[in-house]
Amino acid sequence: MEYNQNQTKPKKTVKERLKAFFRKQWVQALLNPHFLISIGIAWFITNGWSYCALGLGAYFKINWLRNIGAVWLGILWMPGTPEKLVTFSIAIVILRLLFPKDTKTLAVIHEKRLLLIDLTKKSFQKFRDKFKHKKTAQIEQKAPEQIEQKASESEDAPKETDP
Repeated sequence: MEYNQNQTKPKKTVKERLKAFFRKQWVQALLNPHFLISIGIAWFITNGWSYCALGLGAYFKINWLRNIGAVWLGILWMPGTPEKLVTFSIAIVILRLLFPKDTKTLAVIHEKRLLLIDLTKKSFQKFRDKFKHKKTAQIEQKAPEQIEQKASESEDAPKETDP
């Protein structure tokens, strides 16, 4: 390790950082051979067939096959498509079906899933609270103006007298 003169902590080399990264439990779960096989199968279900259809359609001059592959690839390459979410969801299902005894990988995936759900809930609550605060500030700003308008309207309106 090299020491940086400005800091007291030693500076880690790239090799040490890579080793630390690959020792993490979730990285090991994602690089597990069972999960990689499952991801490969899931990728072929969602994407791979379209690459094959495009290649085979172009090679054998089958226009409809080439067009279907090209259209699906065009959809996949559009921004905002949930292709990765669908692929990894299918990969987890395939992992459960093909390798039911691989509980370690499934446990890590489940733990990360729960963590992501919690983070999503927290960020949504922050967004909602910020939006509510903004909305209440606007209402509080408008409230005195509306009260004044109603008061001036009631003063301007002719008073009815009883006969």
